[in-house]
Amino acid sequence: MSGRLPEAFVERLTRIVAPADLDGVIESFAVIKPVWARLNPLRAPIETTLADPEIAALEPVRVPGHPTAVRFDPSRREALTRSAAASDGRLYVQSLSSQCAAPILGPHPEQTVLDLAAAPGGKTLHLAALMENRGRLSAVERVRERMFRLARNLKLGGVTIAKTYLMDGRDVARKTPDRFDRVLLDAPCSSEARLRVGDEESLRYWSPRKIAEQSRKQLGLLTAGLVATRPGGRLLYATCSLAPEENERTVAGALEHFGGRVELLPFEVPAVATRPGLTAWEGDRYDESLALTRRILPNAEVDGFYLALMTKHG
Repeated sequence: MSGRLPEAFVERLTRIVAPADLDGVIESFAVIKPVWARLNPLRAPIETTLADPEIAALEPVRVPGHPTAVRFDPSRREALTRSAAASDGRLYVQSLSSQCAAPILGPHPEQTVLDLAAAPGGKTLHLAALMENRGRLSAVERVRERMFRLARNLKLGGVTIAKTYLMDGRDVARKTPDRFDRVLLDAPCSSEARLRVGDEESLRYWSPRKIAEQSRKQLGLLTAGLVATRPGGRLLYATCSLAPEENERTVAGALEHFGGRVELLPFEVPAVATRPGLTAWEGDRYDESLALTRRILPNAEVDGFYLALMTKHG
């Protein structure tokens, strides 16, 4: 099975993932996973959506620790995506790993919040729901077509507090320093966690070169996001990559850049198994606090994901 993944990718996994986890991680790239969705309380009460006969017939399963997350058998994907609840914004198809991000960041109503790489908008929708549609939510997207999709999804989801901006996220440092209570950066990445055995298109675009290219962009975005975070505010950095160059190395670079003004914070990820971030990679050693970051390893249920929560001091 591993032979159908890029050999260099599998070799890297042997150094990123503990031996006890390795077989399960490799096997996860060949399994058909459940379909996950988030119920949108801005459009309808959760229980009302679950009681909808069309949704109930698809046998949704609730997830402890994730009050708006539901799991469906993969055979239900087409029926779910064509359902009235998906069409009118009561439900948004989104992986469980991705649904972890907004609650960890923890925005509150009336706060000023930034989603720095927002399209297609799943996490922006989640932020707005946690804010109860009260406060100010800025959603930044660099690509015009993706920004239009973002705006459509926000409108469909009943979000009334968001303003979208077509711009490079790295420009927020200059335009809005020390502005936001909460910042989410789900950074553009090599999308390693979305590789699928048998999906040649997903495998074709993976390469160590792409990882290096993304890492440089990510550090620029993360630095800008931290500049835009107000003292005492919080930023969550996330990727769907397993690569330390895109994760721990990027976070370590930001910590070094801010020279003690930025600190990593501990957090829990409900109902999902995680592993601590690495403190060394390919000869580089990082601050021991990088172990506070978390890597969700891909398995038969969820996709891989990386999360780092940090705060900025005055």
